[in-house]
Amino acid sequence: MEKLGFGVIGCGFIGMLHAGVIAALDGAYLAAVADSDAGKTEEAVRKWGCRSYKDYHEMLRDPDVAVVSVCLPSGMHSSVTIEAARAGKHVICEKPIDIHVERAQEMVDTCRECGVELGVIMQHRFDKPIVLLKQAAAEGKLGKLLWGASRTIWYRDEEYFSNPWRGTWEFDGGGSLMNQSIHYIDLLLDIFGKVKSVNGKCRRLLHQEIETEDVGIANLEFANGCLGTVEGTTTAYPGLYAELAVFAEKGTVIIRNDELLFYQLKDGESKAFSCLLSPAKANTLHQDAAISTDSHERQYRDFVQAVTEGRKPLVTGEDALESLKLIKAIYESSEQGREIYL
Repeated sequence: MEKLGFGVIGCGFIGMLHAGVIAALDGAYLAAVADSDAGKTEEAVRKWGCRSYKDYHEMLRDPDVAVVSVCLPSGMHSSVTIEAARAGKHVICEKPIDIHVERAQEMVDTCRECGVELGVIMQHRFDKPIVLLKQAAAEGKLGKLLWGASRTIWYRDEEYFSNPWRGTWEFDGGGSLMNQSIHYIDLLLDIFGKVKSVNGKCRRLLHQEIETEDVGIANLEFANGCLGTVEGTTTAYPGLYAELAVFAEKGTVIIRNDELLFYQLKDGESKAFSCLLSPAKANTLHQDAAISTDSHERQYRDFVQAVTEGRKPLVTGEDALESLKLIKAIYESSEQGREIYL
């Protein structure tokens, strides 16, 4: 089978992580990288022997590049994705899909019109405990879902925010909710479905050097009648955990720091859940921004298979739109001091 050529746009920390994942994939190879700072592409060229471009528009004309990975500041996602789609390239984009709902919708529409696939990095959907939880819910092992919570209780210091685009409305589009909490918010939505209404509060309480919130909380009502809560912060020294808690008629499941912290089912023990139970790892403090690539690799493998098989990836642009809509609604609720209906 012919391998898919990938091009990575943006060679910062996350772009290099993507490049490394792509280079190790079966069925794919790293054809090119692009960054306005030529110095940033040198390592990729040295490690993987790919081509490099200072202007990503030139990369979009490269016939060996079938898929573009967009690893730029969030506020640049839509324009680059739309250009790539119009150049006939499939796109896999870092989260969030964009910082504006209208522009994100245009990304989805343009990719559909151009006949290319659009995936958005929500790699935690591929974490083993999450896959098991979703399967158990679908099979009715939890019974009726009641309520759930997404909590991202992290800390980021002044050095983290020294990057000039971090913590800005123009490029980040938000703070602790849009950038740190979005992964576990996405998981909450993946389990419970669409949100009917939201009541939120967002504040900048510690990091006065940024424009956006460093604490955000919200109460949710889902379309199916379930309730939910969201908590997200970058002020919780020294950095604690990200957690998804699901409370249901027949049991409770808590996933913390991507590991299974706790489960109990009315119908008895589950061998599948027991094998994944890892409270020691789950309770390890989150004190840096290090990222495991295991779930990125699973998502990239799915995207390669989707393109080659002519099907939708497991995480689509439409999926990613839901977390963006919710976070923007939380911001709107906080600004207007009222409940917002989606």
